[in-house]
Amino acid sequence: MALRIGVDIGGTFTDLTVVDDGGRTLLVWKEDTTHGRYAEAIRTGLGAIAAELGRSLRELLEDVGVFVHGSTIATNMLIERNGPQVGLVATEGFRDVLYFRDAFKADRYNIHLRRPAPVVDRHLRVGVRERVLRDGTVETALDEGSVRAAGATLLAAGVEAVAVSLLWAHVNPAHERRVRTLLAEQLPAVPILLSSDVLPEHGEWVRTSATALSAYVYPATATYLRELERWLAEQGLRSDLLVMQINGGCANVEQCLKVPVALTHSGPAAAPVAARHTARRVAQALAREVITIDMGGTSFDVTLMQRGRVPLARGLEIDHQPIGVPGVDLHSIGSGGGSLAWVDSGGALRVGPDSAGSTPGPAAYGNGGVHPTVTDANLVLGYLPEALLGGRKALSRTLSEEALARDVAEPLGLSVTQAAFGVLRVVEEDMAGAMRAVSVERGIDPRAFLLVAGGGAGPLHAARLARHLEMRQVLLPAEAGGLSSFGMTVTDVRHDYSFALHTKTGAFLREQVEAGYAELVERARADLLASGLDPDATRFERSVDARYEGQVHTLMTAVPDTDLEERALATLRSSFDAAHAARFSYDMRDRPVEFLQWRMSAITPRRTDVRETFDDLPTADAEPARRGFRSAIFDLGDGAVETPVFDAAALAAGTIVAGPAILDSETSTIIVPPGDSLRADGNRNFLLTVG
Repeated sequence: MALRIGVDIGGTFTDLTVVDDGGRTLLVWKEDTTHGRYAEAIRTGLGAIAAELGRSLRELLEDVGVFVHGSTIATNMLIERNGPQVGLVATEGFRDVLYFRDAFKADRYNIHLRRPAPVVDRHLRVGVRERVLRDGTVETALDEGSVRAAGATLLAAGVEAVAVSLLWAHVNPAHERRVRTLLAEQLPAVPILLSSDVLPEHGEWVRTSATALSAYVYPATATYLRELERWLAEQGLRSDLLVMQINGGCANVEQCLKVPVALTHSGPAAAPVAARHTARRVAQALAREVITIDMGGTSFDVTLMQRGRVPLARGLEIDHQPIGVPGVDLHSIGSGGGSLAWVDSGGALRVGPDSAGSTPGPAAYGNGGVHPTVTDANLVLGYLPEALLGGRKALSRTLSEEALARDVAEPLGLSVTQAAFGVLRVVEEDMAGAMRAVSVERGIDPRAFLLVAGGGAGPLHAARLARHLEMRQVLLPAEAGGLSSFGMTVTDVRHDYSFALHTKTGAFLREQVEAGYAELVERARADLLASGLDPDATRFERSVDARYEGQVHTLMTAVPDTDLEERALATLRSSFDAAHAARFSYDMRDRPVEFLQWRMSAITPRRTDVRETFDDLPTADAEPARRGFRSAIFDLGDGAVETPVFDAAALAAGTIVAGPAILDSETSTIIVPPGDSLRADGNRNFLLTVG
């Protein structure tokens, strides 16, 4: 039996999910994240999983066919700015492109807005004499003496990585490649990343930013992943360590390190993949749209999927720096189970974005945390049990009440219960706002969507969030507590490629486009073979960044998988018009369309078996699964209600549970508010209907 393991490092917990080759989830496990020593939680978790499954660690890993890891190293480093000194080599006169950006302010009317700090200090941004024009011709040959002078400067500064981004290098990379050769002679142990490799696309600021960010995160990311890869192999793993990417797919370590910036947000990018997979358990979801929420300890991530496709977007940023590479279109806010509740200087109750993390954690954990969190509010209101994770993490209601009283109730003149209820009202309004941002604010009516809820804290709030947006059904998968780590076990292997070619309708350069795609296919097949994958089992999806003539911003549009003769080009044009109308509510069919960046994704799918389990289920009695009652407050006016508590794993197929009710499992707790009902499928998946 070949197992699959997904590992997602979050701000509070490190989640590990084990799935058999038939797609059946064997175990979802949580360990406290060991910040600064991330691999420690993975090693501890794998040892615990092996014991749970009655095996040694070696026996477990030798039976693993797929091991996918979502790393937070790159994301945390860019947010916390605790990375190494890196250098940037640019065309002479253009070393300040990271400072000038695109001349737009994120908040254009805010005169106090601070300029985001570049990841490369100005004295480490050096210019070299050369000039390539937009058509790739060389106007000024590369001055190798200026390159050696740049190398001497960077060597003296002790940089640990170098980004090279020259003008129009994505059209003609010869100068960048020569710069790398020369710098490697002076800096033999220093990684050198080229913009023509990282992001061979139009737009010097975004291309330079993506390359600089990649150089910034490369040393620590490469060290961590290679050490983890080596340790896993020593312990018995025979397959490659695969790493989740921001594009919603995974690849092996060496492939990912070619574009390190694509490893940012790699954990959250797996949640929509999991939601797409689990939504197939509901028959009607096959023809419906899905909104995914993933609420962990530190953040709340939302994705809206239409027609079963995980949405990709360009223009994604981290700490106000453009990532450049297309990624899963996530909307994230700092609202999680560990988000801190506080009263601002104006006397208003606020929740987040700061989090208690895993250390010290919520006050209820008893690890030294003294400030109240969303978890503390849920405990005080009676929603949570006395211990989480199957009894491994005890909770103290007394400590939660003391923290809420000191930081919220007393400053606002409230009772502790009122303070706890207020914390949930505030955080849920923030989360509902994030859900509206990906739906209503984009002109999309969410009421007919299926809500798929995950994360350790997501099922606690899912029903009330659905009610906020007038959604009727919520799917709570068995893997909800580790939704992202489960997503990694079902995600496809994905390699992305692109080439720049500016052309437009009316004067379309068909032969050049087809030649560009043929080259990408050759590169993809070579990479697939090097990764031990079968190119013939891989599908190639094509897209292009398009815009109306005269526009600045582009939309990614699907490219027909045929020769781009007149009919296929008309289909491409029609697809862009429709996408523009859907996004901006109008189109300009009488205006030429420009095409700038041609993309191709090589996707090797994972075989997954899913049975639709909510149709025609027998009726079963919930009483055998009831484990007692908890005094819970669903409305301040009604006071505490003695609420039945059920063992989620013991609910038989077809069982209907009417709210109010609470379902406990090892990795999450489900709240069924009064008026709602929940149906079990016997495999720990639940479909909640909002009354």
